[in-house]
Amino acid sequence: MKKILPALSALLLIGASAAALAQADRPGAATAQANSAPLPPNANVVGSGPIIQPPQPRPAGAPTRARGDFTIHTRHLVYVTLPGSLERPMYPNGDGIVVLDADNDYAFVKHIHMWDYAGSMAPEDVAGVAASPATNMLYLAVRGRLGALDLATDKMVWTTTLDGKCCERPQVSADGKTLIVGSNLQDYWYKLDAKTGKLLATIHAPGSMSAHNLNLSADGKRAFMSPNGKLLQIADIETAKVIKTIEFPDNIRVQVLNKDSSKIYVNQNNFLGYMIADTNTGKILKTVEVTSVDWRSVWNRSPRQRVPHGCPSHGIAITPDGKEVWLADALFKKIHIFSNDDNPREIATIDTPDGVYWMTFGIDGKLVYASSGDIIDPATRKIVGAMKSEWGTRMFSEKLLDMQFLDGRLQRVSNQFGNEYGDFVTAERMGVGPHMPVLPGKAYPVATPTGKDPNEGMKQSTAN
Repeated sequence: MKKILPALSALLLIGASAAALAQADRPGAATAQANSAPLPPNANVVGSGPIIQPPQPRPAGAPTRARGDFTIHTRHLVYVTLPGSLERPMYPNGDGIVVLDADNDYAFVKHIHMWDYAGSMAPEDVAGVAASPATNMLYLAVRGRLGALDLATDKMVWTTTLDGKCCERPQVSADGKTLIVGSNLQDYWYKLDAKTGKLLATIHAPGSMSAHNLNLSADGKRAFMSPNGKLLQIADIETAKVIKTIEFPDNIRVQVLNKDSSKIYVNQNNFLGYMIADTNTGKILKTVEVTSVDWRSVWNRSPRQRVPHGCPSHGIAITPDGKEVWLADALFKKIHIFSNDDNPREIATIDTPDGVYWMTFGIDGKLVYASSGDIIDPATRKIVGAMKSEWGTRMFSEKLLDMQFLDGRLQRVSNQFGNEYGDFVTAERMGVGPHMPVLPGKAYPVATPTGKDPNEGMKQSTAN
């Protein structure tokens, strides 16, 4: 053993010397050693030299974090309201709003309760939802009342029953400060202050009893008020007066607007297809019918099968590029896709596992949220996900919003209607809508009171 150890030491010494000579003979080695600089803080010295660890890329638009800041500042969430359809059982997923994480395979985040209903009472059906970056509030309309939710705290800011005959499909004006909302099946709509909920005016629309759907032009100047009837009325929001009417051959159901709101696309009762009307002249321009299925023989069968919403199609949307019209088919559980040009033709069909009675395009039109609970990629026309509650059950809602936040402040929000001009930001980029202001500042991370701070008043550290 005593002879072996010196031999091993000699071998190691010879090896180290050879490595040093080889390093010295390498071209430029002497220069590199002479000019060696202190290692950067993210260097990891391993073996013969430093291996520099590249900094991790930061998501586009993400704020720079201070040292010790591990907070996730941006959130992309989907707010699904419940019960969100008259065509589904009221209580399988409870009531209120279920929040899903769009960046994490739509994982459950939170269940927000708006009004406390007694167990012996059925909750009021949700009739519409909207949100404003200017106030950082979400507005939920049910058939009976309207409530404003502070998105920084998930607390109700105000709730109103107005004249006792509200509410249907709220919409936020292009500056985020005004709220238009329909009465519950009456012949008028309300104009409210979006921050306080105070009634500013009533927009009367005689001849349009059964107020139902409501849309606003991209510039926020006109309101398109449709009853479950034949007469659509267009009002000037500033004056709260009707300035144009369009009469359709049958009852108007879902309606959407093109890029500059010069055309309106509507579903009709007793028809699987859609009609296009000029909003300036009031003339009907086109009638487009689905011919890929024999819907008339099914619809006219006696006795007629029960069809949700009482019409063959209750759902229509225009893609953000304006090239396609998506149409819900309640008879065959399909979505028919048409070209949006001078000669509309059916170019594709999507089969859905359940009936679709509403479609909402998400922010930038990257995904479609269907009331069947399906999430669809419009590029591939494939179902890529499902909206599920905290219990893993599928949610069927016709009223939901796709929203993006920065430090608890709403930055972008989809429209509940599938208009071509999309959300406020997209409309501004298209040059058809004004700038939507965003409520400044940051929300406090904890929404509920946490008790008295025993060290209140202590000077906060400014060390980085």
